[in-house]
Amino acid sequence: MRKVLAGLLWDIGLPLVVYYAARILGYDVLSALAAGTGAALLRVAAIAVVQRKLNGLAAFVGGTFALLLVISLLTGDPRILLAKESVLSGAAGLLLLGSCLLSRPLVYAIARKANATKPELLAEWDDRWNTQPTFRKHFTTLTAVFGGVLLADAIIRLVLVYTLPVNTMANLSPFMHVAALGILIGWSLWYRNHRQRAMQPS
Repeated sequence: MRKVLAGLLWDIGLPLVVYYAARILGYDVLSALAAGTGAALLRVAAIAVVQRKLNGLAAFVGGTFALLLVISLLTGDPRILLAKESVLSGAAGLLLLGSCLLSRPLVYAIARKANATKPELLAEWDDRWNTQPTFRKHFTTLTAVFGGVLLADAIIRLVLVYTLPVNTMANLSPFMHVAALGILIGWSLWYRNHRQRAMQPS
């Protein structure tokens, strides 16, 4: 969990610091946003070099950043760069929600991958998946809620991008990240406690 949070802080903090540094140095909003996006893109590339592989998610994020950066610079529209967060959140939300309609929701697949070195646990999970509806419902609920929050964030963010002044939205965007993350963490804690109470004998 600490590693995930540290990664999120880098994802949110690095573009923000670069953006504000560029603004302090006198660059306009488009140039500052482009610098922040470029820094995020370089971080994706650096991680790929260090890990000596570029997974599908990193490739999608990096490709999206690069494409929207080019389009924004060609059109001179900084809102396109601000909309990149909606593209990523929306795609993730749709992917999570769509996986709920398949045989295995995405959160379950991610949890299995995180425990790939524990074959006994995975075998137990396979058995519980096939025999316990409550076990399946647990992972489906997690996936649906996470997907719903990310999709709602994407929609709200996109509306604000094209209704608020660019500079205002650039300042607001990081706080929206924190708010969405806070909602997910708070709900996850509530849901865990709710399940624990439900499993206790009455």
